[in-house]
Amino acid sequence: MSAASAPPEWSGTARYEVIGCLGRGGMGVVYEAFDRERRQQVAVKTLLNFGAAGLYLFKQEFRTLADVQHRNLVRLHELVMPEDGQVFFTMELVRGADFRKYVERPEARRPSTPPANVVVNLRPAKDRETLRPRSGNGANEPGPTLRRSPADVERLRPALRQLVEGIEALHAAGKMHRDIKPSNVLVTPEGRVVLLDFGVATQLVGHI
Repeated sequence: MSAASAPPEWSGTARYEVIGCLGRGGMGVVYEAFDRERRQQVAVKTLLNFGAAGLYLFKQEFRTLADVQHRNLVRLHELVMPEDGQVFFTMELVRGADFRKYVERPEARRPSTPPANVVVNLRPAKDRETLRPRSGNGANEPGPTLRRSPADVERLRPALRQLVEGIEALHAAGKMHRDIKPSNVLVTPEGRVVLLDFGVATQLVGHI
């Protein structure tokens, strides 16, 4: 998008003082703002497309979570729809790393360089042999190369458990997220997993 066609930046309202931009997507822009009434910082999602379809999806995103409260789902506050002005809704401000970065082992985040005195075997993987447990005849048999997981299992297990609990709460309310990916899941420094971005969420078919 060129600078000339870029949407104007939101300047906030008398109640919400914009601090900075947190992210931009195809449907809206998310800002960090200070809520003067709540006396706390919040996230504010604004709508870029004011067409009927865009407005419908925006309202649907808010309503998906308006009545669902769970510690592993982002908490929504208010939907603001002025007759003449920027449509937006507010939600809790979650600070943290996305799910993938949180569960990665530190050494898996960047390629490692072996020390100068270490000889590296550059033969193709198909030519390498590893040892399986001894068979009945006592011989060592070649087996598949075992690769260490890039994930920190001690972090992955509780994080996945929390994510599943959040999804279960959503499903129990008859909602389905439809866009669960690492960038839509944040983990706070305290280890709380929070599912975000319900822009394509939908009602579960047949839910009672």
